[in-house]
Amino acid sequence: MGLLKSIFLRKKSSKHIPEALHMAIMEHSLQPSFFGEGKVDDTFSGRFEVVCLHSALVLRRLREFGDAGNDLAQDTFNELFSGFDDALREIGTGDLKVGKKVRVIGESFYGRAKAYDDALNAGSSDALKDAITRNINLDAGFAQVLTRYIGEAAASFDNQKEESLLSGKIEWPKVEEVAEWHSKTS
Repeated sequence: MGLLKSIFLRKKSSKHIPEALHMAIMEHSLQPSFFGEGKVDDTFSGRFEVVCLHSALVLRRLREFGDAGNDLAQDTFNELFSGFDDALREIGTGDLKVGKKVRVIGESFYGRAKAYDDALNAGSSDALKDAITRNINLDAGFAQVLTRYIGEAAASFDNQKEESLLSGKIEWPKVEEVAEWHSKTS
């Protein structure tokens, strides 16, 4: 009985970390500073784009931590897409269409994450701005603000300790700066 209990408790506790990362990504991504007039449209599509940006950063950093990081990145990705599935159902998407839509969302996510990774790996803010502008319907001013924010977030993530991220703790940059920078470009 003790063996079975330890197996089930281990599975439950190992699921806790990807769930915590998923919730942290969602909570941070859905901050009002990213949405509104002159910013990202506050729609399912707009929210998806901001979640993609933040998720790409987290998954990018986790993959740098070897097998443990890769496993956690995959588990977090699975949690994220389970959440997309739930969101589609909540907005009334029929059961027969959910799988197809999640597949399209997955393909879109991979494309966006690759574009953001490539730009960040190249160290090119112009490439990052191009990727953001290409994927999100933004005016040039907020595209520049979001580019600056994502660049700073990536740098901040690079300085976060492996143990912290692998335990499900994310230190996000302050989103208040987004609103401040936006007011200066408007």
